[in-house]
Amino acid sequence: MFKEAETRRRKWLVLVSVLSVVVIVVLFGLSFFEPFLVFKNAKILELDKGCTTRDIAFILKDKGVIWEPYSFIFWSKVLNYDSKLKSGIYDLKPVSNMSELLLALSKGGRPKELTITIPEGFTSMDIAERLYNNGIVRDKDLFLKYIKPYEGYLFPDTYNFYEDMQYETILKKFLDRFNEVVPQNYDELAKKKGLTKKQAIILASIVEKEAKFNEDRPIVASVFLNRLAIGMPLQADSTILYALGIHKEWLTKEDYQIDSPYNTYKYVGLPPTPICNPGLKSIIAVVEAPKTDYYYFMTTPEGKAIFSKTLAEHEANLRKYYGGV
Repeated sequence: MFKEAETRRRKWLVLVSVLSVVVIVVLFGLSFFEPFLVFKNAKILELDKGCTTRDIAFILKDKGVIWEPYSFIFWSKVLNYDSKLKSGIYDLKPVSNMSELLLALSKGGRPKELTITIPEGFTSMDIAERLYNNGIVRDKDLFLKYIKPYEGYLFPDTYNFYEDMQYETILKKFLDRFNEVVPQNYDELAKKKGLTKKQAIILASIVEKEAKFNEDRPIVASVFLNRLAIGMPLQADSTILYALGIHKEWLTKEDYQIDSPYNTYKYVGLPPTPICNPGLKSIIAVVEAPKTDYYYFMTTPEGKAIFSKTLAEHEANLRKYYGGV
């Protein structure tokens, strides 16, 4: 009697074990076809850089591509995709099994676009810093070296970039926008002011830095044009700041003595290159500068430009707003 009971118990255990194995096999089999059972409509999937397989699994679950994340983690290891999954934006279409899903995610999605604004007056250094901080370029110094020769022509605007973008593609965006916005006859307009196009852009970059308000820009440009006409130094603090390569509120006596072609207190004429990337208002201000008798200007603490015909008037304005010369 005891032996028969023991035999039945063993048979029952064997049966349960077999059934358990069958259930497990069935479940794993179903998990392989889980995307086919769940994933019925196309999905847009965004995977950031640094996402682990586990992160991706939970994103797929949240997006309704799979029922639960652990089957995806399991099959990614079994099928050797664990280290092959790539970031990007995927336009996923329904697939029939885990293998197809993993294969799709291993090919890499389209790059993630980032909208970046480059303000008027940004230097090439500022641009390199902003794009580097947003993951558009990986090597800030190398990118700066690449774009610096185009200072003045990297038109300030709002652009769509993507991560790890090719340098030449970025540069083309800036230059194409410059050529699109700046009037086609700008060379002729500059010539009327006694300037080449390059000289006009250099002067526009100084106007951009020296004038805060758009209504002041044409008259500021006229001051510099008047100085150029008589061989008077431009005496623009912004050009010295460019030579120093730093941002500071006030220049020191030592700063004014820097021996650089960008020191427009020491050297007469325009600096050798633009000192920033001017906006359209400053670019147009140079070629539309009115004829004036102004040779001096200063700015109030609020940034409003005050113009003078003589040094005596200029010094009086300085005393009025800043208490002395």
